[in-house]
Amino acid sequence: MKLSPNTSVKGLALILGIHGYAMAEDEPRSTLDSSNINETFTVVGQQHSYLNPQVSTATKTDIDPLDTPSTVNIINQQFLQDIGATTLEDAYGYTTSLTRSGVDADSFTLRGMPADLNTIQVNGLPGLASRFGSPTTANIEQVEILKGPASIMYGQIQPGGIVNIITKKPQDSASINYDISTRTYTTDVSGFGEDNRFVGTLDATGPLNESKTWLYRMIISGEDADSYRNDVNAQNYYFFPTLTYRPSALTELTFGLELQSEQRVADNGIAVLNHDINQAPSIDTHYQSADDTDEDKGTVAFATFTTALNNDFDFTVDWRSVWHEDSRNLYETRSVDDSTQTVSVRDRDQVNKREYHFVDVRTTGSLWAYGMEHKLLLGGNIGLEKKDFLRETYATTSVDFYNPQTSTARNESKYKQDHRITNYTNYGLYVQDSIRLNESWTVMGGLRYTRQDVDFDYVSKSTTDTQSTDAFVSQAGIVYKIYEGSSLYASYGESFNPNSVEKKDIYGDAFDPEKGRQYEFGTKTNILNENTNLTIAYFDIEKTNVVEQNDEGDYELLGGIRSKGIETELLVMPLENWQIKLGYSYVDSEISDNPDSSIQGNRTPMTAYNDAYIWTKYNLPYEVAGGILGTTLGVNYEGARYTSEDPSDRVELPAYVTVDVGLHYEINNYRTSLNIANLFDEQYYVGGTDNYRIYSGDPRKIMLSFSGKF
Repeated sequence: MKLSPNTSVKGLALILGIHGYAMAEDEPRSTLDSSNINETFTVVGQQHSYLNPQVSTATKTDIDPLDTPSTVNIINQQFLQDIGATTLEDAYGYTTSLTRSGVDADSFTLRGMPADLNTIQVNGLPGLASRFGSPTTANIEQVEILKGPASIMYGQIQPGGIVNIITKKPQDSASINYDISTRTYTTDVSGFGEDNRFVGTLDATGPLNESKTWLYRMIISGEDADSYRNDVNAQNYYFFPTLTYRPSALTELTFGLELQSEQRVADNGIAVLNHDINQAPSIDTHYQSADDTDEDKGTVAFATFTTALNNDFDFTVDWRSVWHEDSRNLYETRSVDDSTQTVSVRDRDQVNKREYHFVDVRTTGSLWAYGMEHKLLLGGNIGLEKKDFLRETYATTSVDFYNPQTSTARNESKYKQDHRITNYTNYGLYVQDSIRLNESWTVMGGLRYTRQDVDFDYVSKSTTDTQSTDAFVSQAGIVYKIYEGSSLYASYGESFNPNSVEKKDIYGDAFDPEKGRQYEFGTKTNILNENTNLTIAYFDIEKTNVVEQNDEGDYELLGGIRSKGIETELLVMPLENWQIKLGYSYVDSEISDNPDSSIQGNRTPMTAYNDAYIWTKYNLPYEVAGGILGTTLGVNYEGARYTSEDPSDRVELPAYVTVDVGLHYEINNYRTSLNIANLFDEQYYVGGTDNYRIYSGDPRKIMLSFSGKF
């Protein structure tokens, strides 16, 4: 610690997490008795907080989380950097009620409800540029996870909530940031230096002209990775250019591109015998060949325009278009024969082409009526989607359970083609009003009308079909501010998700859409100060109108899921160089309705009763060789989960605990980090399907990164 201008003392100051790379700068923090001296302290080791004062996903406008009657968890850029995250799934273990179920982008459950591709939004609009892997963190500013039904603003969505990625934007101060990292394993199946990963990212931003009306940002990232799994590797490339035009202080236009290419060896995980995870092969067992491939290619164009309509209302237009193609060429795992100890694999090719074109137009503002302030949100959106799926399947063969040798020969005589093209047109109109009754009470209500028209062409069977579904969905909430910084809230929300056009009842009619509803009650408080936040929530979600087959094999609206539980999360910075993030959730999710009595009442697949985590970061309160030295420690617990709701197919994945540790050093504009994930080399499983596709978690791995800014 330093005392300026003329006196120096040794001393205190603890803080955790340094913002960016400006860590050793002198900054006034506290003042001594001004009646005697006029000198100030400078804190050494000050951290950038994991707390965020505002969120936008819950209301489509910036708002204090304490003023929303819903739960929003934040993963900011600082936290992603501290855990060494290169993909979004690296942070999932430090989010309550979010459980991984596989390796694809949408392979997770949220509050006991399965996700789909619409569950992940980018700047509030659907459409990912890649599907097989979790999104890269190279262009992420922060992630806001809104829990519970969100159809009022986001349309067709699962009732568990949404994961909204907020991307990096151009800045008016010039800078160039770079990050180089490497990873290797230290475990029985992959020794140190055997299977490595290298990632490089360049992030440049700043003004393009002297008046700063034009700003740019360009992010380039590449990855070359070998897995601990036999013959599995990946090569991924990303390019994110963005421009912002600011003709005035009230008007801004940002537009950009996302170009992504991901290629990896196809991998369906491992299988187990007799539905018993204790009868699994080594975690590096790979039933596909080194020639089997998964490939993702995506091009995205997007724009956001904001301006002021008047002194009270703004106007925003968001647009996002995605052209995405993924292809697979592999021997996919299909089943396990316990008696012969073999795994059945099917020779398959596929090409999936997807297009998403979405526009959201809205205005937000305040007006006064009858002595009360109304914060209004009025909006509408339209979306066009196209799915063109071509699948070709050939012969099925078997490989040894423990020592697979996958053939690359193709049996052309056993050939089947399946080609389907589906076009969707989505419309929505929504309104929300947040009324401040007085200093303590705020009520919120909203309504949406949504409609989807579908044109389906089953090319392989030369048949076509159409379907139209619509619904009104609503939400309501109330917030009672006990005192400044603490509130109680209650809310109700609904969701809407059309059933597949390919499923009809016995009369050939389309089914009503899936519906969801949630009741939530909770409290949010800054217990001690603005550097502390505690959230406690109880939720009760029900999903109905799930299409299932009855005993005669006909489709009916016989399915349902019910999930209820408790979540709590605490973020606290007891000292300016030390902060703690911890969370716990209890989720009781079950199949509430099913025509099969052996399934009804069972746990929903890939949901744990209990999950918990703790993460802490501490920076030394004194300089080390002129810089800041800090440490991190994380512990993640995930309860047992089932891979299926069907007792005849499922496998129980056991509970596990992983420990992550890290050491970082920052000096001037440079940062070096050493992270060890899964310190004690715990063998665990993150997800799976039935008994033939089980995905193991990463064994102990060491990550070293170097970052700089100029």
